[in-house]
Amino acid sequence: MPNRKARGATKIETYGAGGARVLTPEGIALTPQADLARIRFRFASVAGLAIYPPGATFGPRTLRDFEFVWIVDGNVEWEADGVTYPAPPGTLILCRPGMRDMFRWDPERQTRHAYFHFTLEDDGGLPPQSTWPACRTMPEGDILRPLFRHVSWLMNAGRPDWAPLLQHAARQVLVGFLTGAYLTHSEGGLELGPSVTKALKLMQDWADGARPGAPVLGELARAANVSEGHLCRLFKKEVGVGPMQAARLIRIDRAATLLARTNLRIKEIAAQLGFENPFHFTRCFGEAWGLSPRAYRRQAQAGQIVPMTRVIRAIHTAVPRWE
Repeated sequence: MPNRKARGATKIETYGAGGARVLTPEGIALTPQADLARIRFRFASVAGLAIYPPGATFGPRTLRDFEFVWIVDGNVEWEADGVTYPAPPGTLILCRPGMRDMFRWDPERQTRHAYFHFTLEDDGGLPPQSTWPACRTMPEGDILRPLFRHVSWLMNAGRPDWAPLLQHAARQVLVGFLTGAYLTHSEGGLELGPSVTKALKLMQDWADGARPGAPVLGELARAANVSEGHLCRLFKKEVGVGPMQAARLIRIDRAATLLARTNLRIKEIAAQLGFENPFHFTRCFGEAWGLSPRAYRRQAQAGQIVPMTRVIRAIHTAVPRWE
């Protein structure tokens, strides 16, 4: 297959002779005017699983409503308004009203895809449809495919008293797909390689055990089964900071939880997590969160969400603590 490029709603997707690869589109940003609870669907009676023989096609057609498609098996090409998108297994596609589209199913093996149709009676003030991503390939453990199955099941169950459940489930599928909010906590480590994840696990176990300081670089490298130099390069590439700074940030992350959910004094938290003194702790905390410990505690206990920095987010989700 010759190299081709397809421009989606927000990002270029590239594939060629080396095999299909979908670059996950960036999610749309919800504006303050958006009211997700207002989003309301009207569902067609069409929902199910379709199976196609190798080499089959479908279309072209002009969409009159929305259709969510989940490619379960088979490497598919989806063409929409003259743009071709690769759709390997695990891809979710959102076909929109007015689109002229066509599917070319896998030429070598059977294709299976699930689907359901709907119209939006109220879009809740979502951004314009021209900004919406067209397709996404899901990682393992995403929340959207189980919800997709649930939506299809609720549609086919046809129970009027379950109509609110159907609205809620479909709303989560749509908004999760549009914004990119489709991972679960246990999948945070998917963004990190195994060596970095092993080192972070040792750091977290160390912090959970309330041991002062942090493991030294040699201990981290041995846990990760790589050299010290290679571990430093991996951390810089995957996390954005070196391993020792990451170890300090893990203690900062623990401190944030203690600030939000205990009555411990700041100096007690600093001492418990092995910081030299409260002043050193306050400086490190401010560099990580952009807030002083006192301001963070005030906002967190008032129920205000304190946005995580990218580095804190990566460390916070790398190894789920409840597994």
